[in-house]
Amino acid sequence: MLTIGKGHQYVDEAMREACLATLDSHQYYLGPQNDNFERGVAEYLGARHAVAVNSGSSAMFLILKALGIGPGDEVIVQSSGFVTLAEAVASVGARPRFIDVELDTYNIDTDLLDAALTPQTKAIVPAHTYGHPAAMDDILDFAQRHSLAVIEDCCHAFGAQYRQQYVGAIGTAGFLSFAGKGISVCGLGGMVVTNDDQLALETRLLRDHGRLRSADGQRFYEITRVGYNLRLSELHAAIGRVQLGYLDDWNARRRRNADAYDKIFAEQELPIVRPRRLPDVVHAFLHYTIRVPAEHRDALKAYLAERGIQTSILYPLAQHLLPPYQQMLNHKAGDFPRSEAMIKSILSLPNHPSLTEDELNTVAQAIIDYFQSSVAP
Repeated sequence: MLTIGKGHQYVDEAMREACLATLDSHQYYLGPQNDNFERGVAEYLGARHAVAVNSGSSAMFLILKALGIGPGDEVIVQSSGFVTLAEAVASVGARPRFIDVELDTYNIDTDLLDAALTPQTKAIVPAHTYGHPAAMDDILDFAQRHSLAVIEDCCHAFGAQYRQQYVGAIGTAGFLSFAGKGISVCGLGGMVVTNDDQLALETRLLRDHGRLRSADGQRFYEITRVGYNLRLSELHAAIGRVQLGYLDDWNARRRRNADAYDKIFAEQELPIVRPRRLPDVVHAFLHYTIRVPAEHRDALKAYLAERGIQTSILYPLAQHLLPPYQQMLNHKAGDFPRSEAMIKSILSLPNHPSLTEDELNTVAQAIIDYFQSSVAP
């Protein structure tokens, strides 16, 4: 049976040649591939600096460390989403301060920011969930009034725009993931993006043992601070550099898929909430995520799986209900009702650049068939 799902990681001849050239160079980390990948990402986003690291999680961790955030500090993060947000904050010794989300964009509800603020708050991390930019004007205004850093989670949103500006280069810093996201390095990878010269220098030092390198190699062992080994390999950078050239086309295909889903579902009377696209944003649509009545979500997912259609629940538990953070912060069910309602009803449909029109129509028709059969009198 044909399986329609996320799609395979794309590998072409240009990527193979880049890998072979890297193998022949005998330089496997912090070499020309990293340099070129960093320059390419910075130029694409219109940022002064991009710093390649081994994962998106590492990128957020290093930004927090470079900003001096640690024990006694708090960082505002949304309650829905992947554990990276709470994990990175806790890993530097700070405490995540959770906030609920909007149910149209699944991003931070900026109306709740004042209530989340404490004297210990040092930063806010808006996630551009599923590829839809967060309300950055409101977030930046709030941050400026309270002297907070703004760290953009762009893992879903590489190439998304807010008011004609690429996300990632709007706040104090942003971070990207390349683990099967907008582009893929066929493994793990991430990037710090910033216009702050000192923050860029700090993250470069911290990712490489706190080491101050010099071009002549004479300062190779000069350690300036406690650091980490969080570098990106040259092979992964080589793949990422090639795929960066495909990003606009791949995002355009994802948006076309989203338009097609929208058109089909709009013509049907189905209990589906389609993704919103607010004015003045360009959605990256890494995920096309619908909401359905909670009593139907798991049954619909199983129905589609039986027909060879893979779907995802991104993400099945809100961060404040994950055991380590629930225990750390004494949270309970009901504390963030919209995030908790969202995780019971969301379903991400196949939406990748290689999805064909026939496959998309098959997915949509199966959803129509499910609801026509399950709610028919």
